Amino acid sequence: MKINLSDKKKGIVAIAGHVGCGHCHSLNNQVQDDSPGLSVVLSLFKEATGISLKVKEFIFEDNKVVAILENGGTGYGIARRGITKHEKNMINRIVGKEVINTHTIVLEEFGRIYGQGVTETPVAVQTALANAALNSFLVNYPEKFIGTVETVPGNYGNIVGTVLDIDGIPTSVLGTVNATVGGLGPNEDLEGNSPNYSKKEIIEKLGMDKLPTIVVEAMISSGFSKGLAENTYFVRGDEEDDNPYVVEAIKNACSTLTLPIRHHLTGMKRTKDALRTNTKNVGEKIKSLGEALSKAETSEEKVNIIGEIALVVSQDCGGISFMSNELHEEIGGAGMIKKTSAVINLVVTEEYAKENPIPFLTEKELQEYVAITKETVKEIAKKVEAATNHII
Repeated sequence: MKINLSDKKKGIVAIAGHVGCGHCHSLNNQVQDDSPGLSVVLSLFKEATGISLKVKEFIFEDNKVVAILENGGTGYGIARRGITKHEKNMINRIVGKEVINTHTIVLEEFGRIYGQGVTETPVAVQTALANAALNSFLVNYPEKFIGTVETVPGNYGNIVGTVLDIDGIPTSVLGTVNATVGGLGPNEDLEGNSPNYSKKEIIEKLGMDKLPTIVVEAMISSGFSKGLAENTYFVRGDEEDDNPYVVEAIKNACSTLTLPIRHHLTGMKRTKDALRTNTKNVGEKIKSLGEALSKAETSEEKVNIIGEIALVVSQDCGGISFMSNELHEEIGGAGMIKKTSAVINLVVTEEYAKENPIPFLTEKELQEYVAITKETVKEIAKKVEAATNHII
């Protein structure tokens, strides 16, 4: 399937993919690689342009790490508590690697990653790599790619898009880095095709506020994993809030590619106060632990309570900080304009999760994600009028 840079200003179909830098853990023991969306977008951009995304060098400036790619693209990340000499040695081992799967690259060197200010340096490195990769296309093809930087207070991720001809079908494609200064967050108010802040202008220029859209999302271990015999793709799209034509297109694409697929019908239903309630519950849990700590007398008690606080902060808090409460009621957990889209996730088996406490994208899964995305574009194009009319 041939992919080229298009002469069109807008597509008839759209693809949105993001990385939530450091968004690894969430409520209810969900763990994820939150980078496949950006990985797919970078793969498509690379295929259309042919440029290298290999890392040339890193530059360190106090608590800032700057990634410079061979193609001239640059990006930076900031670690709130600074970067040690040993961390710099680890980071420099990334030189020469291709920047596609940013989460996997970080895991290969640091072993694991947590957001919420827990492991700041790995999050800063992921941010630098992701920002540099997207910046590459603005630097090398300024006449074809458009971009901006998140204007969400405290965030600094790059947002870059273009129109690609995928098998002759003009497709608006947008990559987003959601990154909070200091390795904090995650704050993903601008994930998916969220039409807010600085991203609004890019979304409108590419026509994505009115296009049937594939939202490529995380590789996850969660309650969905129970009973799976193999790693399985899930399409999530609510019949009322999302786009059933995109749902059907993803299902048909997986069928054509003989990849396992399940439809989770209510998985993206917008629910009033859902995130607000979760935030309150986590806050109450921290409050209870804080009260217990204030009364603790023995070292053993203190250690155990602090350990529980660390679990809540490093894991559960990732499921509440990632989006503003009111916005969540409008665009859901994947950042979706109503009526436009459906989400594709890869859900891993319980056996996989036992061997891999943190999921990570390999070349095999990336190629599957890319193949599904391309095939879905073709499927949507067959019913693009109906899919678009559902939006407008």
